[in-house]
Amino acid sequence: MKDEGISALSSMLIIQFKDKWKHLNQVIDKVPEKKFHVGRKNWRFSWVLFHIIETADFYSRDTPDTMKWGKKAGFDWEKSSKEEIVENKLTITKNMLREYSKEIEQRIEQFLNDVSDEELLKKDSFHWFDSILGKLVYMLRHNAFHIGELARILRGWDGERFKW
Repeated sequence: MKDEGISALSSMLIIQFKDKWKHLNQVIDKVPEKKFHVGRKNWRFSWVLFHIIETADFYSRDTPDTMKWGKKAGFDWEKSSKEEIVENKLTITKNMLREYSKEIEQRIEQFLNDVSDEELLKKDSFHWFDSILGKLVYMLRHNAFHIGELARILRGWDGERFKW
């Protein structure tokens, strides 16, 4: 970890992550309750919100091996039946998503406050990324893609735009 002060890369990333969480929370707030679980097959509004947060949870770790996919929604992707997964996904609430996103937001911000630029350029156990920085940029891009999808759906429902 770094000696003192926040690194230049961390400072830039903290700003980008804060904006991402702000946009995500606006989408959560603006989706009407009656539309929250609307969608087709495996693509429902609430599930995409959960996916955004769950992947941020995954990529904010230093190893992929500790992730328990679906745990926060009460199921296990590898052991639960398809019916159990669907049933548990339908119990996802806006409050649950807000709490989960806050937990991951705090984890990422703490990490970025503690890490040096040099450490961000190192690899971790996510072997498919060249660096921790690359992994974090991918996470931001992935999450922004899905937030954009959801924002477009809200506009199609004549919902209020969220503030950029």
